[in-house]
Amino acid sequence: MKSILITVIILVSLGGGLWWKGAQRREEIVRHKEEQRVAAQQAKEDELREFFGEAAFNPDIEWSESGLGILMLEEGDGVRPLPGAEVTFSYLVKLKDGTEVDRTGKPTDARIGQMISGVSAGLMQMKGGSRALLFIPPKLGYGKRAFGPIPANSGLLFEISLESF
Repeated sequence: MKSILITVIILVSLGGGLWWKGAQRREEIVRHKEEQRVAAQQAKEDELREFFGEAAFNPDIEWSESGLGILMLEEGDGVRPLPGAEVTFSYLVKLKDGTEVDRTGKPTDARIGQMISGVSAGLMQMKGGSRALLFIPPKLGYGKRAFGPIPANSGLLFEISLESF
């Protein structure tokens, strides 16, 4: 009887130790995942700051999965253009330091998909008559190549008005 009791005590002790070790491992995994999430969030914030400065942290900016940010300045009442649509728009382009690098003197016409992808994607999110500030990361702009006064790997701030389409 004594040996059965000792065996039971040993088995219960081993089971408790295994449970404790499993709980410890689960806590370690949760902690590691949280550290990874925080590091990824910090990397995203650092990238936004690098490309756009502190302006990127306006809570009214809507960020897409692609990295495009849209701050709607005036909401139009028209419909949104589709890929391939001919649009009339005007714009002002600045770098994060406020340097103006391009602007239209008058509204210009172009087809959605025949401009840098960040502008096309931004215009498709706007209704006719809207005005917005687009935060275009390099991968949706000119990427690793310089373009006129725009340095390579530059985030672009496009103040854009969708006149019609």
